[in-house]
Amino acid sequence: MGEPQRRLRPVLAAQVAAGGHPDDSRYEGLGSLPPVRRRLSTLLGIAILAALPACANDGRALAEPSAKQTTTTRPPPPTSAPASEPSATGLALSSPDFAPGGAAPTNTTCLGLNVFPSLTWTKVPEGAVELAVTLSDQTDPKNPLLMWLMAGIEPSETGLRAGKAPTGAFETLNDYGNPGYGSPCLNELAAGTRDLQFRIYVLNEPSGLAPGDPGNDSWDELGAKAVDTATLLMQVEATG
Repeated sequence: MGEPQRRLRPVLAAQVAAGGHPDDSRYEGLGSLPPVRRRLSTLLGIAILAALPACANDGRALAEPSAKQTTTTRPPPPTSAPASEPSATGLALSSPDFAPGGAAPTNTTCLGLNVFPSLTWTKVPEGAVELAVTLSDQTDPKNPLLMWLMAGIEPSETGLRAGKAPTGAFETLNDYGNPGYGSPCLNELAAGTRDLQFRIYVLNEPSGLAPGDPGNDSWDELGAKAVDTATLLMQVEATG
């Protein structure tokens, strides 16, 4: 059904029936013009509107802003994860094998023993029942790569010895589809500096994970159950 027709007020209807033009306030400025001038005004308005697109693209390039001008361009986000990030409760993660944000020890890569480094943590909150540690490539935060996940660590532990899992701890699969530590093999990573981030998770309930569980599902489970976390960064120069 079409839109209902609107009725003209009696005065307007009489004017239209007599062949005149409705002198309504909606036509103020045009209603008092003779018919010829009214049509000319309408045609002039249409011509101006038609000319606007041509004016908007006349082939001229915009000048570069001067150094004194304020622009709305925002700086790009940082490309590197923080060297270390303790939690608000004081939980902190460190390593005797490298400085925060420092180069990965050779033994943590395919060029050496291919094992995880020694890690130390402090100020685990009270009430913790399980700890877990991950290593992920955070060079592209939108597409992180899980390289290692160890869970089942007793909260009484204060760290890990290089390449040694404490009693009761276990490893899930990583994004390579392999169990255990998926070390940064430099020729398999995109060339350039890679941000590899260790993270410790504190859980107030059992993780429910088991050895060989799918890596990304396990990673999501830790993120959902963790009550506290802290991070530590190491970097490698990948050859691509």
